[in-house]
Amino acid sequence: MKDVAQISTSYARNDPYACDSPYILQCLEYWHGLKGERFAPAWQDFEWKMLPAKIIRYCGVVDVKTNPMDFVYRFWGTAHATVHGVEMTGKSVMDIGSISESRSVFDQYRETLEAKTPQLFTNSITSGQGQNPMEETSLRLPFSDGGETVNHLFAYSDISQHMKKLEEAFNAEIADSFAG
Repeated sequence: MKDVAQISTSYARNDPYACDSPYILQCLEYWHGLKGERFAPAWQDFEWKMLPAKIIRYCGVVDVKTNPMDFVYRFWGTAHATVHGVEMTGKSVMDIGSISESRSVFDQYRETLEAKTPQLFTNSITSGQGQNPMEETSLRLPFSDGGETVNHLFAYSDISQHMKKLEEAFNAEIADSFAG
């Protein structure tokens, strides 16, 4: 895979409990209700119908793999498929078309895995030189099947404000990678 420097990404970690997004707060509240006294809820307890229907397309779920560490999509929301131009269910986060984007997402999942707590990231995505960055917020939540290790990670990424621009940027990067 060739990275044509069309897209660059960076991120900063934020306090998820200081966020004012109602959807992020709803996801956090649901997660806390499921976890009870455990460090994280079990994935089998999760029910999509408990989330606002309009955000499901902005969600993703990965299964945690070890030796080597990897994160494989169990669920890839339709908004992500539209923006990236690819269906990622069953694929590694490292298969996301943009090397910069895949590394950023991998690192955020790794940080959430290590922390074993909800993590909130502000992602800055720049397309082309001299362009203003697009910012989006991603909530990452750990799930544990056995109560000791993190086996799954849920993500809600609020990309709704920049859908068209992100789609154009990722499509341009894909086109450039085939041209070069």
